[in-house]
Amino acid sequence: MKMVHWSVLALFVMGLFFPSVHASADNPPSCVFNPDGSITCTVGGGGGGGGGSGNEPTPPPVACTPGATRDEMVYSSYDPANTGQCTIWLRTVVECTGEVIFGSFGGYGTCPQAPEPPPQHPCNSFVIAPGGITCNGGDGWQVVATVRFPETYLDVRPYPATLVRWPTAIRNGGLPSASGSGSHGYYGSGSPGNPNVGDWSNITLTLTLNPAGQMYVTLPLVGSFILPDQGATGTPRSIQWEVPSHPSVGAGPLAGSVAGLGELPGDLPLFVGSGRSPYRLFWRLSWQQYEGIEECVAGPNVNGVYNCDNGTGHRAITSYEWQHRSQSGEIPPSAVQGLPAALAADLNGDGSPDAYWNNNLTLRRMDDANRVDNPTYRRSWNWGGIIYWGVREGQGQIGWPGQ
Repeated sequence: MKMVHWSVLALFVMGLFFPSVHASADNPPSCVFNPDGSITCTVGGGGGGGGGSGNEPTPPPVACTPGATRDEMVYSSYDPANTGQCTIWLRTVVECTGEVIFGSFGGYGTCPQAPEPPPQHPCNSFVIAPGGITCNGGDGWQVVATVRFPETYLDVRPYPATLVRWPTAIRNGGLPSASGSGSHGYYGSGSPGNPNVGDWSNITLTLTLNPAGQMYVTLPLVGSFILPDQGATGTPRSIQWEVPSHPSVGAGPLAGSVAGLGELPGDLPLFVGSGRSPYRLFWRLSWQQYEGIEECVAGPNVNGVYNCDNGTGHRAITSYEWQHRSQSGEIPPSAVQGLPAALAADLNGDGSPDAYWNNNLTLRRMDDANRVDNPTYRRSWNWGGIIYWGVREGQGQIGWPGQ
């Protein structure tokens, strides 16, 4: 048997580690911030065509001669002793079909070095804004998906004003996940009713934001809190203010200047706090790919070779079917150019952001039974992570504490 030339072998080895598909999903994702706060990402592939209704061209197939064969060296990376050695297998395959017609053990050799893998997300561009994320990409075919930061809940009582030293309650009422997806119907040289091998259909990109921790709340003169998700029925945390919301202790805007606080006197100063929660962004690309199904059939192949079923049959393509394929991974903040510093969350304190801050915080008023669905008390507010709270003098209290 002739040995394959080393220049050809190098190309072949790279093909082993990075199999070629006509619509690659391994391109680095690109996501951008949208003015409305959503994040959009786009993924694309193919290079030679696009559109979504069928009959789009694929890159031309590699030319081959029917019946022609080629020799290959296949490296197996199984190496329990971690010596850097690979098992070598020699085989002969049919060029046009890839059918193996001969194989034998070829000894051992140094494992080839694969190039660094591409970034593990499929978007060519990002748009990320306080409200969400958009992933965008395009190269022959294009899919755009957008996910918005989910609404999180801080349940409060009494609100929008409380009293000095009055038992006041706060609760993390929920950190839900959120998903958004986009799709492309068909990519290939065939059509949905008459597909060709390698064609793709139902290409779908899904972006998901999942909570990466608990809720972080900061209230002036009271402190900072890390609140676990208690849901809408959990037990709240009890806090209290020691002084009223007065400008001399840092109270800021008047209630009349804040939309939604018509229940309060317009001249009541308000404390200004904040609340936010960290989220991680994940992607999943799924599609159907039209492929030949190879099985072991009885008897030898056209060259008289047996290669399966204990030497009684040969492997051959017996049918063609749509096969489900998917890839998935995480999109870290480091993959996003121009990410606003205020949205980058460094949870482990190593100086490198590992999550996104979600400021879509809704305050829900609780009744004395810690319920948010009581029609008498039910009301909600959302100022994009800002928490306004009025504190009045307690009954019978005169002046400031210590006076």
